[in-house]
Amino acid sequence: MSNVFIARCDAEHLDRTVRSAVDLSEYAELPDALSGMETASFLGVPEGTSTERNFEKMESGDLVLFYDDGTYVGTGWVGTTFEDDGWASETFWDEDLPYAFTVTEFEDISAPKARVNTIFGYNAGYSPQDLFRIADDRVTHSPEAIKLALRQYTERND
Repeated sequence: MSNVFIARCDAEHLDRTVRSAVDLSEYAELPDALSGMETASFLGVPEGTSTERNFEKMESGDLVLFYDDGTYVGTGWVGTTFEDDGWASETFWDEDLPYAFTVTEFEDISAPKARVNTIFGYNAGYSPQDLFRIADDRVTHSPEAIKLALRQYTERND
């Protein structure tokens, strides 16, 4: 089974590099992980011991839930991971976010944290930090089913 991650994000960063794919042909020097791509959606997360440990577990095809200020705002699949040497941080985010990953099939959702927390058996008030990997024993449905459930929740509640 694939991993499920929660990435805490800034709405501006999400808009700039995930919701709108970046046209990479506009940039001469790219990180190796992005070279050869015409466009890419990607996000970076800050340093931290648990962030680095979780980042090292990320694999292509893992599900990512994007969290911003009390609401889950998007879902997507991990494409590739890369350690940002400063290119993306300086070009797009104006802060050091060294652990980056590309995102495929991003979908906007809107689900309150209490609703999503119940899916994984967390208390309603739990707020994830930076990059968080949900433990295998808390993932009782396939990542595809989780993504679908969040899409359907959003459609019913918009």
